[in-house]
Amino acid sequence: MQEKILVTGGSGLLGHAVRKIVPGATFLTSQNGDLRDAKQTDRIFGDKKPDRVLHLAAKVGGVKINAERNADFFADNIQINTNVLASAQKHKVKGLVSLLSSCAFPFYSGRPTRETDLHSGLPFPGNLGYGCAKRMLDIQTRLLWEQHGCRFTTVTPVTMYGPHDHWDLENSHVLSALIHKCFHAKQSGKTLVVWGSGEAVRQFVFSGDVARLILKTGQSIESPDTVILAPDSGIKIRDLAGIIAGAMKFKGKIRFDKSKPEGQRVRVLKSNLFPKRFPGFKFTKLEKGLEETVEWFLENHNSFCGTGL
Repeated sequence: MQEKILVTGGSGLLGHAVRKIVPGATFLTSQNGDLRDAKQTDRIFGDKKPDRVLHLAAKVGGVKINAERNADFFADNIQINTNVLASAQKHKVKGLVSLLSSCAFPFYSGRPTRETDLHSGLPFPGNLGYGCAKRMLDIQTRLLWEQHGCRFTTVTPVTMYGPHDHWDLENSHVLSALIHKCFHAKQSGKTLVVWGSGEAVRQFVFSGDVARLILKTGQSIESPDTVILAPDSGIKIRDLAGIIAGAMKFKGKIRFDKSKPEGQRVRVLKSNLFPKRFPGFKFTKLEKGLEETVEWFLENHNSFCGTGL
């Protein structure tokens, strides 16, 4: 009998990428219930009776909304994660893989951040609530493994991008916001304005790659230890804006607004565990992933451009 796979956050960026690989899984959205509510979460697990769970659901946002609503991001994500893992333990789920975030880690100016740094120092203040909630998800995963033998684990991708991303001009992540802003600048003939100095360094991973890796992790859970999913050593936002402009065929000017927030100057992660867990895995090149993402955006922009969604 085929195992039942349950995917929380089924309507999100990664949920859509997972759907392309395992369309027969059950994909939960907010219409199925509020995962912040323990009773609703328990009802869902009791009804669906999953064998394995990919826990992707989270309250997420960009640098601006994280800084403005730190307490909300902490409370909502703590509730979601606690309820999902507790219900999975109660209903004897065979294996569960949750999604951590690079926001949970501290970062260093002189070296990349590794898996062993997760609980060393506080996360960046601008996303303290979200980052600490993700740290608690790591701790809960480990405690359930140790006390109850739950085969639960996590993976930590750097910032994801791809089709079905969130495109809000103020509250989305930098890459999707830049694509949306570039589109408007091209349509209006105006300058493309990028928040910050352009010198911040970020890493990006294609959602299709993360989908393949999280499914592979769920097939053989070896330990509760998280593994970082980072394809390279990062790119300056200035260079990223240029690549996006090229993909969008934007010929106008690009201006960097230093009065706007850009978060930490350098956020670079590097995995000690990835080569052992996923030998020979090849990540999608940024240029290729951007080409696919831009193509999807241009085909679907009428459904969200100008709406703030």
